[in-house]
Amino acid sequence: MTQSAAAKPLGIHVPKLTFSLDQGPQFGPRVGRLCLTRWSDSLSRYAIDIPTPNFLVGTSRGAVPHLSRDHVLSANAISWINVPFESFLEHTPPVPTYQTGPQPLHNFLGFDSSKHIVSLSLRDPLDAGEMPPNGNAHVSASCMRGVRKVTIADWRSYVLTMQPDVAFALSDTPFTAAPHSQKRITKSIERSAAWLADLLRPFRNTTDDTFSESNHTHPLNVFVHMAGGASTSARKSFSHHITEILHGAEADAVKPFRCLDEGVAGYAFDLATLRMKPVPFSTGDDRGRSIEIAENSTILQELESLAEIPTPNTTHTPTSFSSSMNEPLPSISLAPTLDELLRASLNPLPIAKPRLITDVRSPHEILRLIRDIGIDVFDAGWVVKAADIGVALDFIFPVPSTHDVGPDHCNRDIGHNLYDSKYASDFTGLTDAFLAGPGHDKTPSSVSPICSCIACSPVIPSYPIRHSKADVKSHQAHSDDGVGREPFLPAFTRAYLHHLLHTHEMSAHTFLVAHNLAVLDALLTGVRTIISAHVDHNEATAVFAQEVTRFEEAYDEAMSVLHSARDNWEDVKRARGKGRLARESGKTEGK
Repeated sequence: MTQSAAAKPLGIHVPKLTFSLDQGPQFGPRVGRLCLTRWSDSLSRYAIDIPTPNFLVGTSRGAVPHLSRDHVLSANAISWINVPFESFLEHTPPVPTYQTGPQPLHNFLGFDSSKHIVSLSLRDPLDAGEMPPNGNAHVSASCMRGVRKVTIADWRSYVLTMQPDVAFALSDTPFTAAPHSQKRITKSIERSAAWLADLLRPFRNTTDDTFSESNHTHPLNVFVHMAGGASTSARKSFSHHITEILHGAEADAVKPFRCLDEGVAGYAFDLATLRMKPVPFSTGDDRGRSIEIAENSTILQELESLAEIPTPNTTHTPTSFSSSMNEPLPSISLAPTLDELLRASLNPLPIAKPRLITDVRSPHEILRLIRDIGIDVFDAGWVVKAADIGVALDFIFPVPSTHDVGPDHCNRDIGHNLYDSKYASDFTGLTDAFLAGPGHDKTPSSVSPICSCIACSPVIPSYPIRHSKADVKSHQAHSDDGVGREPFLPAFTRAYLHHLLHTHEMSAHTFLVAHNLAVLDALLTGVRTIISAHVDHNEATAVFAQEVTRFEEAYDEAMSVLHSARDNWEDVKRARGKGRLARESGKTEGK
């Protein structure tokens, strides 16, 4: 049984996340700045500054896939890291909760508190797999030993114990194909609002010597998953719920906030549950197209029994904020496009809060979400998956004038399938696009990096590699003097990575993940440059839209390189290890 963090005073300095919007309309391309201000051990303050649009990197059991802690610390592209806590639930209490001292989540996982924003979510936002239904007071989460039921009190306790920079409120997401019944949607909205209210309850902070009403503070920076599924009316209803002024016991529960939205630092959208089939994002030519959702979902959930479960008790936590919930929701349509669903959620909400979206699947989709909605933060899961199957991404934004189309007047691939045998004797670097971009020295002996990743710009460190925080002090003098820094060495070639992939060397995927993250970072840097270059919002929107169109025309949106890479990856997998042994065993039995 876990100990509730609400039952005891907590002595922590709460980091403050702020978002300043430099320019941009309610919907459309915009640039801003996320700033996390935290206290150091000496009670001085320092800030982590992230320009937006930008991205976050997900983890598996607290580790960025294929990257060591030293790689993460040295990668300039990585500023925000998300940790799905469900992967630690096989033990009770979870092992990370034993970490003591300030910033326990950073220290347990080895991230740099002066460089990295670390957020905590219960579930992996990219996982839309089959799950048992949630209850009124628990959410089903998946760990190595199966499904665990995490109560609302447990999640609050975990969050207050681990002290993440950003925490995601629990959400009652139906893992079934639309349409959902009105009862199920109503229940989802009410539960999600109630669970948000529970996380927003103040806690007693003992960093002050005296106890008063003023040091009952809000524990952390909360992002809320925007509920409502594939229904625009349900999404509007949830947004109105969290912006309604509270009264009575509901207001007392979340003091000093007048409404739930005042305690929310940002809004999150999970696309994984909408992607029972690929969800087409509407462009200028397809705004009438609808979201495609599988008629027969593979996810089993008893909607009948869920509908009969009573809604959460409104005595202790606010779950019903308006009489509008007593009115029937309009009939649910499967027709709305993805941008219409996002607009329905964001219309009633303040403009000056960050918007985060997960499960994007291409650079084209990222650019359209920035152009049409104004999304500020994306997840980088798709670039990691590309590295898994041996693809080195190679694109640039804005597209240079000499780089519009590829050979044979066809759209360029977004990357290189390094499993392909044509790269066996290709001794060039991983990127062509950066060489075509402005401001790059194209000579192979250049001291300035073409791409900042460890594959394209390897450097021999002049100090010991930091395997953990325990190594930091031992080489502090070496890392601070700045002496002995080596120039950039020749880049690793496509032929070398082709060899590593075919021999199943783990370092191949390390190089590819680092490179792909650097390419994604360069894409979003180009986005910010284009938008910031124009003071007039209308002019910035028009120029950005033109550049997005040029990108769509230059690069293959079908991403056929990923499909061919997956086929090659499976061939190599079958040619080695268990696949090969199974075939040889079959041949022996045949004889």
